[in-house]
Amino acid sequence: MSKIVIIGPAHPLRGGLATFNQRLAKEFIQSGNECSIYSFSLQYPSLLFPGKTQYTEEPAPEGLTIHSVINSVNPVNWVRIGNRLSKERPDIIVVRYWLPVMARFRNDIETGS
Repeated sequence: MSKIVIIGPAHPLRGGLATFNQRLAKEFIQSGNECSIYSFSLQYPSLLFPGKTQYTEEPAPEGLTIHSVINSVNPVNWVRIGNRLSKERPDIIVVRYWLPVMARFRNDIETGS
């Protein structure tokens, strides 16, 4: 059994990436692994979001642990979450990034800085 962390959008955020990450987490769990998702407390500032809302009104998926703790525009937060994950010591971290700034966040997590 592996301890797996997925970094990317998840409930209460809506959209294809959130749905994909939640389905991937469920598959890892059904395969006998421990899996949680580290999602965003703030994904986009309201000014930059093109639609009405980035949040869903659907209920949270059952059986998943989702930590909505990453602030996409606060690099200090990235370091704090990177340190938290370092202490958690997952066997695998799956990072889904779609913006260049997310690649920087991944690097901060890998190096713990």
